[in-house]
Amino acid sequence: MSLKSVEIVVLGQVLRLNVPQEQEEALRQAARNLDALVSEMKEKTGLIQLDRVLSIVALNLSFELTQEKNKNAQIEDVLKTRIQQLDHSLESIRQAKG
Repeated sequence: MSLKSVEIVVLGQVLRLNVPQEQEEALRQAARNLDALVSEMKEKTGLIQLDRVLSIVALNLSFELTQEKNKNAQIEDVLKTRIQQLDHSLESIRQAKG
């Protein structure tokens, strides 16, 4: 996996990062999303202190990530249960035939 040096602008600051070439556009999109979230939060809250706005945005993103992880864990549990049920059903069929 080759790394590519890219410059992105986040919150008005230019950052130079090394990223896998195939992830460059995703990184650029993430930077655009962060800029949009910060701008939206500034408008909603009326806050102008960037550190406070970033803290709120970070907390919101962390909360969303936690929610998604919980959903994924629940889906994984359901899938594991279904696979076990299918395995059991297949084993029952094999025993009935054998």
